Amino acid sequence: VTAPLDLDPGNTMIMEAVVKLVQKVGCSLQSWRASGGVEGTWEGSQFHAKADQWAHQLIGAGLSNLKTKLPVVSEEDLSPTTTTDVTRYWLVDPVDGTASYAEGFAGYVTQVALMEREHPVLAVVFAPHYQELFSAVRGGGAYRNGIRLPLESSSSLTLIDNYPSPRGVAEDLYNEMSFRRYTECGSIGLKICRVAEGTADVFFKPGQVRDWDLAAPHLILQEAGGHLLDATGNEISYGASRRHQGLVAAREDELVHRVASWYHDRILGNQTVIKGRC
Repeated sequence: VTAPLDLDPGNTMIMEAVVKLVQKVGCSLQSWRASGGVEGTWEGSQFHAKADQWAHQLIGAGLSNLKTKLPVVSEEDLSPTTTTDVTRYWLVDPVDGTASYAEGFAGYVTQVALMEREHPVLAVVFAPHYQELFSAVRGGGAYRNGIRLPLESSSSLTLIDNYPSPRGVAEDLYNEMSFRRYTECGSIGLKICRVAEGTADVFFKPGQVRDWDLAAPHLILQEAGGHLLDATGNEISYGASRRHQGLVAAREDELVHRVASWYHDRILGNQTVIKGRC
């Protein structure tokens, strides 16, 4: 009988096991897409691929094989923490960036976080197309392919978002806060990791996001020295509704608050004025 793994997040055995599992799932997704296995349906702006459910099942089975006896919560299955009171569980996004995955783009990842009292304490994010693996343990630093992320200073302020060039609120932010460079990426998790590694300085998203979008890359960014708030400048609080009003990820504390304040004053403030007109 296989003994249960020690769930201390600093245990290298558990990190190695999760890394191996996430890489296996990510590479399988890549192979499946290459063979034409992308099917699913659009619900509004969200694409729900069969690959999401398949990857969820594969990750769930793999985590069960670790003998941790912890619930697995994901976009595909919320029931473990809505029906029971748990202090530790796995939080999974099988395919973050599903639209990118379905449309043949590079910007999708598989990500897993170990949650303890609604805080991520271990995180793995794998981008199969780039063969990049980001990982972190609370208090132990963040890494990309085994190399510690130092968050080196940048000479030009860089914004990252979904499109080839800034659009909508991102365009306003880019122009009004004097960004010098812009870079494109699909997945929410991968964009946050790009901030953690120093490719970008800021990622801003005003729309609703969920726990599984944020938990793993949040810990990676935090351990690299970066900061993550919701779009209105509040701390991210996991659990409860699992919904958050957007996000601001930035390399510096001053910068993350400056972007949140800009959004509140420039965008939300204007909306309030417009709604009050006759």
